[in-house]
Amino acid sequence: MENVKHKVVFQLTTDNIDEQNALITYVNNLYKHWGADVLIHVVVHGPGIGMVRKSKTMVGEGVKYAMQIGVKFFACENTMQTRKIEKTDIVEGIEYVPSGLVAIIEKQEQGWPYIKCNF
Repeated sequence: MENVKHKVVFQLTTDNIDEQNALITYVNNLYKHWGADVLIHVVVHGPGIGMVRKSKTMVGEGVKYAMQIGVKFFACENTMQTRKIEKTDIVEGIEYVPSGLVAIIEKQEQGWPYIKCNF
C-alpha cells in the first residue's frame, strides 16, 4: 500500500465532537474519491486522544469504519503517559507513536500533505 499515488497525514488535538466528526467525514471523502490509491494517517494527541479511548470516544464507530477502509490512526504515547492512559483503554487496531508532533513532522519531511483537523 506504500506505492499509492496520494498520502496525507491528519492531526487531531481537540476533544470537540464536531471536529472529530469532521475528521471522520474528511477521511471517508478522500477514500471515496481516491479509493485504494490513498494512504491516510491520523495522529491524535493532546485532548484529541479521547477520540481513540474506549472510555471516552464519541466517534468510535466512525473510527472503526475508517480503519476498515485502510485509514491508520496513531495515538501519541507522550500524551498517554502524561494523562496516565493505558493501552487497554485504546480502541483495538490503533497504532502508537512515541511523539505525535515528531510523527507529523517526519511525515511532512517525507512530502506528505498535512491537514490540521481543527476549526
